[in-house]
Amino acid sequence: MDFLTLVGHRYSCREFYDKQITDEELNEILEAARKSPSARNLQPTRLCVVQSPEGLAKIDECTKCRYGAPTVIIAAYDHDVSSHPTPDHGPETCDFGDIDTTIALANMDDAVANLGLGGCWVGAFDPRKVRELFHVPESYRLVELFMVGHPKAAPGPMHSQRRAMEEMVCRETF
Repeated sequence: MDFLTLVGHRYSCREFYDKQITDEELNEILEAARKSPSARNLQPTRLCVVQSPEGLAKIDECTKCRYGAPTVIIAAYDHDVSSHPTPDHGPETCDFGDIDTTIALANMDDAVANLGLGGCWVGAFDPRKVRELFHVPESYRLVELFMVGHPKAAPGPMHSQRRAMEEMVCRETF
């Protein structure tokens, strides 16, 4: 499908079938992340794929929002590797590792939609528990948990509701 159709097609799936994705599907999703751009090409993003029953049980200890997904990707970045902006040359809110990892997540989300799978970014998790249970190094910053699987639920009624372009975009000045 063309890109805008793909972007319009993807949604945050919150109910999955109990059927694992294939290795080929997983590799395509991970390759979309690997090919993502990063500041100064430092590539600080780190992904931990969780698919075993034991691993998924640990995920369930960290969040109530797995939604039955058979694959969870813990998305983080190594703060020691990422590009750090100076106050007068970068975003006001974060270092570039957060942005780099978000770009990788967005590309994975598009790959998931292109494969006809469902995905959901989850920011509601206990970072201390994730660090402890998955042995996340101290220099890593956790960004999101990304749930992936075969969608059981269709998009909700709010999915296609979007603000008008002129409400979102201005030109030359805010």
